[in-house]
Amino acid sequence: MLETAPDLITPVVAFRAWRMIDGRLLSPYIPCRWEGREMHAVCYPANRVLERGRGWLDEPHESPHPRCRCGIYAYHRPGTQAYFGEWEWTEGIVTAWGRIEAHATGLRAEHARVEALGLPPANEPTRRRSVELVAERLDVPLVPRDDLADAAARFGQPLPPSLLP
Repeated sequence: MLETAPDLITPVVAFRAWRMIDGRLLSPYIPCRWEGREMHAVCYPANRVLERGRGWLDEPHESPHPRCRCGIYAYHRPGTQAYFGEWEWTEGIVTAWGRIEAHATGLRAEHARVEALGLPPANEPTRRRSVELVAERLDVPLVPRDDLADAAARFGQPLPPSLLP
């Protein structure tokens, strides 16, 4: 017998990191730009090419799919997966809805919305200005990075422990 998860009444809050290029948020590891505050998951063929098909389904499907790696990734706690590559990056709070795949450290969602961005420390003025520009463009609040977990409660609740593996 297949059990289904209950519908959640409050928005699910989670955390994620992005690269920032030209005042825009981009997913850290795949070529996916967030054009606005909301993102809707699609299983892009380019992802299969980048990963040589490992972990990705070839047939059309809704995202996220339990047998595929597609979906919008987010984490249960801030700082879980920060991006420290060659690009400027930021972390923030998202709300997620639609189909959600729960994992031990995070989730993959069908839809997500940027709710707030983490403000880097004052000793990182270049990255700080980049985050300020993105926050202004998206009309989202800035939260000191160390306060992200507390600020998330303004936007919803994390996945209940009963739904986590």
